[in-house]
Amino acid sequence: MAFALSFLIISYLQVLSSKFIKSNPCCFNIYSFHAFFCIHNPIDPQTVTFFTNQAQHAKKTTQTVRATNKIMYMKNLKYLFLMLFAVLAFTSCEEENEDQKPTFSTYFKMSITNCERVGENLKVDFTMKNISGEDLQQVQLNGGSVWDMCEDNTGKQYYSELSIGGSWQTSVRTPMRKGESFTGSFLIKNFNTSTKANRLNLIFNCSCQTLEFDGRGEIDNIKIVDNRILFDGICTNDLGLEYTLKSATKKIVDGKNVADITFTVTNNTDQDLYDFQLTTGDARDNNDEEYNYMGISLNGYNFQTGIATKLRQSATQQYTVRIENVNPNAKTFSFKLFCSANDYPFGDYKVAFHDIAVR
Repeated sequence: MAFALSFLIISYLQVLSSKFIKSNPCCFNIYSFHAFFCIHNPIDPQTVTFFTNQAQHAKKTTQTVRATNKIMYMKNLKYLFLMLFAVLAFTSCEEENEDQKPTFSTYFKMSITNCERVGENLKVDFTMKNISGEDLQQVQLNGGSVWDMCEDNTGKQYYSELSIGGSWQTSVRTPMRKGESFTGSFLIKNFNTSTKANRLNLIFNCSCQTLEFDGRGEIDNIKIVDNRILFDGICTNDLGLEYTLKSATKKIVDGKNVADITFTVTNNTDQDLYDFQLTTGDARDNNDEEYNYMGISLNGYNFQTGIATKLRQSATQQYTVRIENVNPNAKTFSFKLFCSANDYPFGDYKVAFHDIAVR
């Protein structure tokens, strides 16, 4: 009887010990020792009571430890998942950054200061800043790339030319110090005549050996301004030149019917224009009659097909255009003058006189 009771107590303790050991291995030696001791020694009632109490205490302790371990396990599991998520997110961002190539806006900031029609062309003025954090030996902008053409909101595409102070060129180069800015202009020739073309996507190529960069620059949805005079007046060929009509008369000179149109030009380009030249072309009257004999003069005499002078900054110069052998019944005349100057990028090379009424 005592042996059987001892066997049952030992078996029960072993079960409890095996379960408790999983959560608290330090208890294994104590109960294994008592179990081993009970096999070789008779057990009295007090001993049975002692082991029973110890077993109950061990059971409660095991349950408490398991509950505590379960809570700790869930907390640790939660933190483990959070850490795993953070690692995966960081790795994903790192891979994305590695795959993302630098763009024009990574190294440069371009601001559009004006986008306006000038005659038959479109001129886009800009300021460009070096934000790469490095001194750059040469930065090249190219408007002649077949892969990087400008586009208006109607879908028509264009090549562009550039100027950073000199004449128009397909591409320009300039060094740029860290944080330095410069100004320049794009010119799109023969821009869309439709008034529906009122927005521009400015697209060009930019390259810099210092940065090992060669890619597209693009500024989209630029509003196009149109302040041109298309009727009854003079349409300037450049935003820095102001043309003002002074008089338009018909008269007889040396037995010929002529029309004299007098106007002034004011230089607002902020620089002296050397070899500023105006050259005549052909004219038409309101009856669509064409006139090939024209001349231009600074003093109202000595008319020539073309005349050149130095037009200083802020200066105003007066000219007279004479159309010879005009129809006495003609009421208005339209014609164009061709304009040029050394090393100055005019927005257009033609000054348009529209429907000039003569007295």
